[in-house]
Amino acid sequence: MPFLCECCWMRILEKRSPQPGRDETLVACIRRVNLDAMTGKSEYTIKGHLGRTRRILAFNAKFGKTPTIEPRGPLPPMDLMGMGVALDMIMYSLVAVGRNEGVIQYESLRQIRSTATRNYDSSPKGVTEMACFSVGKGRVRPTRCPTQSEFFSLFGKGCEYRMGSESKANKEVSIRVIVDLLRRVKRDIAATEYKSEKNELSKFGAFITMCTAASLRGCEGFLADLAGLIRHLDRGRRGVIPAKLKDNFDEDVAESLPHVVIALLGKVKGETGEDTHQIALANTTKSGIEVRWWIEELVRVAREEGRRSGPAFAYSNGKLASSSEYNAIFLKYLKEIQEQTDLIEDKIEVNESFGISRTLRKTAQSRTTRAGISAANQAKMNRWRTVENAKGKKPNFEMRDLYAGVLGQMPVTWRYSYAL
Repeated sequence: MPFLCECCWMRILEKRSPQPGRDETLVACIRRVNLDAMTGKSEYTIKGHLGRTRRILAFNAKFGKTPTIEPRGPLPPMDLMGMGVALDMIMYSLVAVGRNEGVIQYESLRQIRSTATRNYDSSPKGVTEMACFSVGKGRVRPTRCPTQSEFFSLFGKGCEYRMGSESKANKEVSIRVIVDLLRRVKRDIAATEYKSEKNELSKFGAFITMCTAASLRGCEGFLADLAGLIRHLDRGRRGVIPAKLKDNFDEDVAESLPHVVIALLGKVKGETGEDTHQIALANTTKSGIEVRWWIEELVRVAREEGRRSGPAFAYSNGKLASSSEYNAIFLKYLKEIQEQTDLIEDKIEVNESFGISRTLRKTAQSRTTRAGISAANQAKMNRWRTVENAKGKKPNFEMRDLYAGVLGQMPVTWRYSYAL
């Protein structure tokens, strides 16, 4: 790796030598960056390069040849390697407070690099480098941006390895908790006298149902498209499950199964462009989650509010619903279940352990694993973009043109949701 000592970096970055009593912390941060960069490559990779270099020097000396090795210095007296941005990251880690722990996590720290890169790209120097060429879906652009240097890449890897990570990701709940939660939501819908409260609870219940049955993250649930739900609402309403259902049934069998189609609009799971995605789910799961009932209730409420298009999960004025509000309602019901049943252990801290972001998806994954759904089919369900691409789906088709593709995915999507 390219190397400059602390004194050299001080002269490059600050145009002066380090001063005792003034620059101890800055010098220590420079040393920290250098040490992180040194550990950015595997020890075995470094030993391999070192061993080969020594062998090259040995046989060159034997045969009287000058070794073909680039001189190790001097390096240009400017920051071409991103030391300045790396120092910003290290110094920020000294003062920032993390969400999960008293210190910041690397995933948050690395955002400084993204900001620095965007600043460079929009500068006069960066603008002159904007020419690029593409191969397939990738984009290649020659650049002298310091944050794209090999040194900075090594620093990032070493820094991440040193810091590690402490994640408090959402945990799963049992499917019985979801069933009980939805039962309680129905109870409260019937009990309240306020129409607006009834409607919001109906939307919330539909959101929990859809995210669980379709194995969606919370952010993806808010992509539900009302026009798409309405367009295909009658399909699969009167379906019947045959006594013997083969694993790989054809589209005719799929169309005869009891199912409901949900439509998601927007950039989902790595897709590009404004595209619509549909997933056919079982009308009712094995555990008793009434998917169709909740979706029809959602559509009924939207029609009552005078909405026919736009976000499915929205307020009466059409504005997208708040994820934080849904999350608060979700946690309220979980606390109620914890206090009144034995479905959630008393020692679990509900606010820190669960959330609509990933709890519903993890719950679905856990349930389908126990139900015998293969890992391959779980991966297809959770990354159905890959499946759709494999079936020849083209972007920017209208929703009604995609229904045939939906039927083709039902051996995965319908079985997955039915197993819940």
